[in-house]
Amino acid sequence: MPSDVSPTDLLPQLLYRVEERQARFATWRMTDGHEALAIFTTNDEATKYSAGLTDASGWTIYQPPRDKLIEILRACRSAGIFYAALDPIDGNAKTLFDIPRVLAAADEHPR
Repeated sequence: MPSDVSPTDLLPQLLYRVEERQARFATWRMTDGHEALAIFTTNDEATKYSAGLTDASGWTIYQPPRDKLIEILRACRSAGIFYAALDPIDGNAKTLFDIPRVLAAADEHPR
C-alpha cells in the first residue's frame, strides 16, 4: 500500500548514470511488473542496491534538493513510472510512494 509520507520530506538518495547524454535513474521492478523509481534512505542502501544490478558499473549516488526531486518525479510520471520504492533491497521495498499523489501534495503545499 502506498505511503502517505512523501519522498519530498525524506530527501532520499537516488542512483543515476548517464546514457545517451541523459540521466537514467535506477528503477525497481515490482511484483506486478510495474517499474518504480528506486530511492534510498542512506548511501549504504544505495550502494548495496547498485551492487546487485546486472550492470553495476557507472552508477552515481545523488541526493537532490527538494525542487530537483520534484522535477525528477514529474519526469518519471511523464515516462509512465507512477511509483517510487524506498530501499528496495532483496526483493522488498520498505515503502511505496504513489508519484502522482506525491506531486499533487507538493503542488498544494509548496515550500
